[in-house]
Amino acid sequence: MTAQAAGGARARGMTQHSTDPLAPDPRLADLRIAVVGAGRIGGEMIRNLALMGVARIDVFESDRRAADRFRDRHRVLEGDFWDELTLGRLRQYDFAACTIDDGAARVRMNQKCLLANVNLLQAWTEGPLAVVGAYPFGALDDCACAECDAGRAATPLAALRLTAVEPDVDPASGIVTSSIAGALSAALIARIASGAHGAVARRAALDTTTGRGASVELSRDPQCARCKGVARPVPIVRTRNRWSVSAAVASVSPETLAQDVQLSDEVEGLSGYSFQVGQLIERFHGGPVPAKFALTVVDGRVVCLDFEDVVRDESCVDGSRATPRRSSG
Repeated sequence: MTAQAAGGARARGMTQHSTDPLAPDPRLADLRIAVVGAGRIGGEMIRNLALMGVARIDVFESDRRAADRFRDRHRVLEGDFWDELTLGRLRQYDFAACTIDDGAARVRMNQKCLLANVNLLQAWTEGPLAVVGAYPFGALDDCACAECDAGRAATPLAALRLTAVEPDVDPASGIVTSSIAGALSAALIARIASGAHGAVARRAALDTTTGRGASVELSRDPQCARCKGVARPVPIVRTRNRWSVSAAVASVSPETLAQDVQLSDEVEGLSGYSFQVGQLIERFHGGPVPAKFALTVVDGRVVCLDFEDVVRDESCVDGSRATPRRSSG
């Protein structure tokens, strides 16, 4: 959340509002939330957020049938969120919630929210366990990311697995577990937005067969492969995805070709994500690399090179542009 939005939330919290426990919370009315996934977890999260008074909920869903039930009340964007939820678009939101029950999708959402400096919520199920993670990047510059301190983050899950009576194979029980995961995520969004008890990264789990829950606060891991050495907010530079260096520049500044670049996507036929500029030039001959963005170091600080929003802008036939994005610092 931006400082302006956070300040507004605090200001609204000081105003008089209804004592009706079922009344919408006016402190949440101005939030802008992107929900990735409109399945059981996402649907329950969206329903609870709407009941809380959140007016702007955009739904990113690749399955048309799953998305149809939300079209009358919310904006729906179809397709793979990795393509649709660009860094520029993501920065228009206060929160992004990933409800896709897939570890690779959660890693990708963590990667984008970390760079866009947007509060991240993740929710999924593991058998009878409803699991949620909250990473308030927008409210806490030194916030742990979803890939930090993996051993400690798994502690509540491991403790609850010891008490689980049976694996969750009952479809009805699975529906309940998904609903609880969605509701817990909505509650964490409200907690972070209101500033209750301070903003901290947190992983929590609830065993729906026993009713036992566990929660742990997460600290940033200085050795995390994702956010090690990354100072947030990360500067984002929108630039064309072209890789070439003139002979004159190469002769005067040969270190340019040795500059390290970490791509957002794997490149077919190459190993890993990190390459030198010279390698990319040799492989793609001045053309674009198959990546949405890249990280490099400029003057000792990690900088994000955003390719996808430049491509979208260039493809606008009428010359229109998206809503202005918040500054990334």
